[in-house]
Amino acid sequence: MIARLWTDDLPKCRNTCVASCFSRLGGNVNTTDDYLCFYCQTEENSCLYGVFEPHNGLDAAKFIMQRMAVEMLLPPPSANNTDEEIRDRLRNAFVSVEKAYNENYDEMIAERTSLQYHLQTLSEAQMLQNSILTRLKEIDKHLSGGATVVIALVHNNKLFVANVGETRALLCRTDDNSVLRVVQLTVDHSLNNEDELLRLSHLGLDVNKLRNAQYMGNQTGTRCLGNYLVKSLYKAIPSLRAAATEPVVAAPEIHGPIVLDESCRFLVLVSAGVYKRIQESRGSFEQTNKQLSQIIVEHCRKQTDFKKISQSVLEEIEEEFVSYCVKNNLTPKANTHMSLLIRNFNFLPTYEELNPPKNAVRFNPIVQSKSNTLINEIDSETSLRDEYSSSNDVENESIVDTNRSCESSSDVCVNDRPYDKDKRIKGYVDFSCYYENVDKARLNGTLPAFIE
Repeated sequence: MIARLWTDDLPKCRNTCVASCFSRLGGNVNTTDDYLCFYCQTEENSCLYGVFEPHNGLDAAKFIMQRMAVEMLLPPPSANNTDEEIRDRLRNAFVSVEKAYNENYDEMIAERTSLQYHLQTLSEAQMLQNSILTRLKEIDKHLSGGATVVIALVHNNKLFVANVGETRALLCRTDDNSVLRVVQLTVDHSLNNEDELLRLSHLGLDVNKLRNAQYMGNQTGTRCLGNYLVKSLYKAIPSLRAAATEPVVAAPEIHGPIVLDESCRFLVLVSAGVYKRIQESRGSFEQTNKQLSQIIVEHCRKQTDFKKISQSVLEEIEEEFVSYCVKNNLTPKANTHMSLLIRNFNFLPTYEELNPPKNAVRFNPIVQSKSNTLINEIDSETSLRDEYSSSNDVENESIVDTNRSCESSSDVCVNDRPYDKDKRIKGYVDFSCYYENVDKARLNGTLPAFIE
């Protein structure tokens, strides 16, 4: 059991569901201790979401996740912040987290330098007998830890997104024809990205070799947080040593603001391990986002518990991938961490809609014209039944069930008086002013002919 994270105690956005798992044959979704994501809500109703995909162990990724929450939430964004201030806040958070990561490993970096220097004084036979090599391997494993990151901030009803690496943010929204569309808000920082290849080319690297190898030292992405070995020690890596400066960077790409209107249905933050499994098992790269969204929609229809949707989606993707590997005699890469976060906007009923305050009245009457004839008294029960049965597409919760107990928050109660089905109520529209004007017009001879 790992130590409890301080982000676990932050107020959660209740319209969000998350799940994480390690890919293994017959793998299951693990406990929340393995979650590398957060979904926090501030007192001013701003919401921060993040998914962190680890590289070479969980320790560095958890440090990066915790520090990112600190940079973004202490203090939380203010309602008075401009869009550009929010963008700067996101950009500076990545810079600060990278700096904190390096400072956290200062002692280990110094120890590595000392051991490397001492190693040069030993003969080959002495090296084999010395524990220095073993300790250097341990240090290098720690220093190669890092994470690719995507975070999303909902602030003043606007969405901002920032990412490094291949973790993605997808926004599912309906078009003018009410067709659900998926939009990828982030850019994959990989060796398949032409802009990234151009950046690396300007640094003096042979991008053709990099593209063929699909590796930047010990990782596939061109940007990340952490991984000291591939950044500060890139001169020791043959394929990267020609670069004028560090080729793997921590600078994020910022997207937004995106106004969240009624067309925005749900947001998806997903690690590369999830959508790459869809790509492999289904052999489709261009339709991956669409296929993932379709799986989510299908589970939204089948799953009655919103909190379990992310889990059931990951289980289906993993099961399909394992079947693909077994069928083709392939061995999946061990311990690939996968995370999926879904933020519901209005695709499903929100938590607030399903759990209104106890003193809230959920009564939305429909007003209909019954007749041009004045009705002084009506039967209340018959009136309600007739009006609602004649209207179309009315939600059940809009109808007042007078036979139910007044303990429910969706009931309407008036002074706790018992319901009498035979009681009749008087008309509540006062027409006295109308009749006075009719009498005056009749005396003056100006009464229209169609009024008797």
